[in-house]
Amino acid sequence: MHFFACCALLLVVVTLPTCFVQAGPIKDQCMAAAGITAQDVANRHETDDPGHSVKCFFRCFLENIGIIADNQIIPGAFDRVLGHIVTAEAVERMEATCNMIKSETTHDESCEFAWQISECYEGVRLSDVNKGQRTRNHRG
Repeated sequence: MHFFACCALLLVVVTLPTCFVQAGPIKDQCMAAAGITAQDVANRHETDDPGHSVKCFFRCFLENIGIIADNQIIPGAFDRVLGHIVTAEAVERMEATCNMIKSETTHDESCEFAWQISECYEGVRLSDVNKGQRTRNHRG
């Protein structure tokens, strides 16, 4: 499950190694910009509200990996970023479900929007992993 969470959604980018070459530097840059630590991100589900800074970390991260821009999900972004790792059915389900989330236009609300998107994308399941990709990654 840890491998899948890392590869499938990048949203546990702090607690696990990532499959995306650019994700590490982007994660570090976004944590610095938000003024948080890896532990803050790892602890995000321990309360009902992880706080504005953690939510803004996700805004920065999702913008920089190409999932959101201008307070909107970029059409086809989930498929482009994760389609090679998860099944086509998972891509369709995540796009149908998560693309319904809309944002207001203020900066503070864009952090909330990114948090909602990250929560939605965490709905990807272990069964959604493309089995061929999973095998290749485990071999190194």
